[in-house]
Amino acid sequence: MDPRTAVEPYYHAWQHRAGDMSEVPLADDFSFTGPVATFADSAGYRTMARQAGAAVRDFRVRHQFTDGDLVCSIVDWEMDPLPGTLTAAELLRVRDGRIISGELIYDAEDLRRAMARPPAVTELLERSHAMVGHVLDQIGEQGWAAAGPCEKWSVRQTTNHLAGALLLLARVAEDDQVDPAEFDAQRQADTDHIGADPAAAFAAVADRSMAAFTAPGVLEREHAFMGDTVPGTVLASISLLESLVHGWDIATGAGLPYTADDDAVQAVWQFATTEPIVIHHRSGRFADPVPVLPAASLPVRLLAHLGRHLQP
Repeated sequence: MDPRTAVEPYYHAWQHRAGDMSEVPLADDFSFTGPVATFADSAGYRTMARQAGAAVRDFRVRHQFTDGDLVCSIVDWEMDPLPGTLTAAELLRVRDGRIISGELIYDAEDLRRAMARPPAVTELLERSHAMVGHVLDQIGEQGWAAAGPCEKWSVRQTTNHLAGALLLLARVAEDDQVDPAEFDAQRQADTDHIGADPAAAFAAVADRSMAAFTAPGVLEREHAFMGDTVPGTVLASISLLESLVHGWDIATGAGLPYTADDDAVQAVWQFATTEPIVIHHRSGRFADPVPVLPAASLPVRLLAHLGRHLQP
């Protein structure tokens, strides 16, 4: 049998059967090696394929070559929770019409990161606040007066807005009674929260934010917010969204680099696109989404989703 014919059911299973390898001619002692998993028999591999296949959104064989009993395929696939496309070379060895071994070769760092337990929202919040503080420490006099990309505010106004929002969210987490009118974006932008030493003032805001969300029971407890009640995890996630996105606004307006934390971007993307309270209150808080190419990176897609126009 032509080795390509023997591997056709294997790729059909990934493409059309959600990884169900029950009709694939795998040898009982089929062995498989890859960047994230290794198997010494077909039973273990079939179980993994069914589990992984449920997350596969698309699977394509781009090229295929043979060398004797060896079939080399270049494949592209998409799977949850990764936003992009993975590309790999796969080597399948065939004997007497059965696949006896497989080797998958690709850079699995993004997949390992996605499979790992995500950092806690408080850890991401601390990282994001630190990044914002680093940016603020570099802004000079002209930078503070520069126009930012957010609501036609200056960099200083954007920083005031961010500091004010973080303080209000911390107060809500502390179960202080906060009038919803205080969340008016322009009101916060026009209130001086950062004084003569913006970096030091923001550090104090960040400290209060972290103290509020790391207090025992705060993340699990319900809190009154915007006429509703939400768990503390939602408040912390809103704080993370504010810190991450307005940090970008501030850096962009001041002409400074801004390297967002990958885990924070992933968490904010998930939150901003699925959390009902964000979707419900989107009007008046974010501009309409900006179209971007499907292949755009997740940070670009996130910023565009929240109405940010990025330079090409």
